[in-house]
Amino acid sequence: MRVAIVGAGGIGGLYGALLARAGHQVSFLARGAHLEAIRRNGLEIRSADFGTFTIPAQASDDPTELGQADLILFAVKTFDLDQAAQAARQMLAPEGSLLTFQNGLDAPDQVAQIVGPERVLIGTTRLETTILEPGVIGHLSPGHHISVSALDGPPTPQVEQTVAVLKGAGITTEALPDGRRALWDKASMLVPMATISSVCRSSLGPIRDVPETLALFKTLLDEFAAVGAACGYDLTEAPERGMRMMATISPTWKTSMSRDFERGNRTELEALTGVVVRLADTRNVAVPATRTAYAILKLREQVENGHAGARYAVGTAADRR
Repeated sequence: MRVAIVGAGGIGGLYGALLARAGHQVSFLARGAHLEAIRRNGLEIRSADFGTFTIPAQASDDPTELGQADLILFAVKTFDLDQAAQAARQMLAPEGSLLTFQNGLDAPDQVAQIVGPERVLIGTTRLETTILEPGVIGHLSPGHHISVSALDGPPTPQVEQTVAVLKGAGITTEALPDGRRALWDKASMLVPMATISSVCRSSLGPIRDVPETLALFKTLLDEFAAVGAACGYDLTEAPERGMRMMATISPTWKTSMSRDFERGNRTELEALTGVVVRLADTRNVAVPATRTAYAILKLREQVENGHAGARYAVGTAADRR
């Protein structure tokens, strides 16, 4: 299968390399020093699940050089979504599918407005990855998982085909009946973890070990579940599940948002913590802990990292649910 990776960072780089190793024709849309290193040395993977290996890779910052793809793994950060979706539209074959991996609750709808809703699949993934250095992807903690769903409705033949392709590359993958529910389920864990680790400037182990920060994490879980309920998603079990996850997760685990803050990069604050605050406002849900954390992180992003961050307008698809 012809596969294109739009966003050759931790997620796209790992899964794209595995697909290439399985024999698929994979190309990478990348940029900067990362692109130059991939062109020069190939893409190196250092994975807690798959070991260390290097693949030769076709890579470019020009989508017109990469040809058309039957499947696109769309793995850019939310603040690059619009521009990257325009590039993906040029690369997607007439009958091709695009699998989103964004954290934003309404990201699939934003992509669908550009490439067409009939071509978009909702993907979620759980793993800890990062670019260790240009051309080198680190899969830092054991474990990975992908879910694939239709944009709306039950699994389609495109969903089943995508699941089969990913499984064939050794990637743990399942089809789910409701992609939007899957996004909320993932966000119910990710957003509180990303928020508290960024506020505390810490991996999750120390946060777990201090009673006060663990209690704050529980509050963030509860507030997210309350917003989910107001939006029509029963997340009653999510806080308990989040606490169990915190109890067993690697103490060195860091979320991608906390890593971006550390490195002075643009962050997904608005797509994660910010959207919870805005959804709470539109539905009169009290989220004092989340609101306080958001204020602290917004100031940190603007002053310390020098990024204003993208503003998400109220009235998106997620807001209307």
